[in-house]
Amino acid sequence: MISKIFIEGVRSITGFETEFGPGITVVHGPNGCGKTSILESVHLLAQGFSFRARDLKEMIAWNGDELIVRATFEEAGRVTTRAVRVGRRGCEVRENGESLKSVTALFGNIPAVIMQPSDIELLRGAPEVRRHWLDEILCYRSQANAAVLKRYRRVLQQRNQWLRQFKREGVATGGEELFQVLTEQLVDLGAKLWAARIELSKEISPIITDYYRKLSSGVDEITCAYKSSILKELDALDGAEFLDDSELDKVAMAADKTVDYIASDSDESEDGSVDENALREAYRRKLAGLEFAEKIQGITLSGPHKDDLGVCIGGAEMRTSGSQGQCRCAAVAMRFAAVDVATRYLSKPILLLDDIFAELDVNRRDAVASLIREKACQVIIATPQLEELPFTAEAEIKVDGRR
Repeated sequence: MISKIFIEGVRSITGFETEFGPGITVVHGPNGCGKTSILESVHLLAQGFSFRARDLKEMIAWNGDELIVRATFEEAGRVTTRAVRVGRRGCEVRENGESLKSVTALFGNIPAVIMQPSDIELLRGAPEVRRHWLDEILCYRSQANAAVLKRYRRVLQQRNQWLRQFKREGVATGGEELFQVLTEQLVDLGAKLWAARIELSKEISPIITDYYRKLSSGVDEITCAYKSSILKELDALDGAEFLDDSELDKVAMAADKTVDYIASDSDESEDGSVDENALREAYRRKLAGLEFAEKIQGITLSGPHKDDLGVCIGGAEMRTSGSQGQCRCAAVAMRFAAVDVATRYLSKPILLLDDIFAELDVNRRDAVASLIREKACQVIIATPQLEELPFTAEAEIKVDGRR
């Protein structure tokens, strides 16, 4: 849990310092006073990134040159101090007084889960949004997953650079030899990432379904399935095939881009885990079939970076068929699933709620409130109206924008 924080120069927040206790703390005040910026600062120090800004420089006050955030975290008698300074020309990160290479090095020990109105994009948004969510909680399961994901993205970037140069000039630095080396590296890392994501999907799909059932009072049901690009033709994502629960226990074997899904008992390891070798061979064959098209288009057309997590209701994707209320309910269910994964593999996360109750009806507010109490996490809620909360908090922090 976070016990204290200091914030200087984060958007509209200047010279803000406060302490947090266990249980639920409500941060309240008028719109625009900086409530969300406080949650954002907590998230940055816990997770190593902002849930609002792609570049941390965007968090710096418009008339400022830098921001400074410091916090103390306590867990099982262990005290951790963290500090981040972001300037226009660089960033400094410290943990327990020692310098770290980058802010992303903070990720993995002190989980935090954010719930906010924009979470509806988890259902309405592009596949990239769901992949990002999936990969974030994938890294909760193992530091090795984070390393594989980082290496995959780096090799993918290098391979795409080669393809773009080849498309533009007809030749590329390193020639075909380098291209084949990058392809084989991508195949190996892609298979590892696929295996990890499929295992995660098997774990979280029933959890999301169960939470949605609780939040919707059983009025309707949703299902989740991993959507793999290893079976689709070229880059038509909507042509990808879903892997249902039974298929997730097996591995896709695709001879070429036109072959249907084939699964056999030999694709499953003795312990029931996903067979990486089968995935590796399937991906190698897929890329071999796409090589001509990739060189024409200048981009890698298949791989985990093209996948999706399909969330369906009544047999149709919620992305296009779900109502606003259904999508918000499913998004909350996905966030609670992240809480469960973090709790299982790391520790109880800090739960950050950014004015989410105003978007829910009375029944769903009460259901969310019940689940929050059930999780027994440290909770920090930002809201402009205390009366909108369906429970009483242990502590209040008033922000008026002048601090």
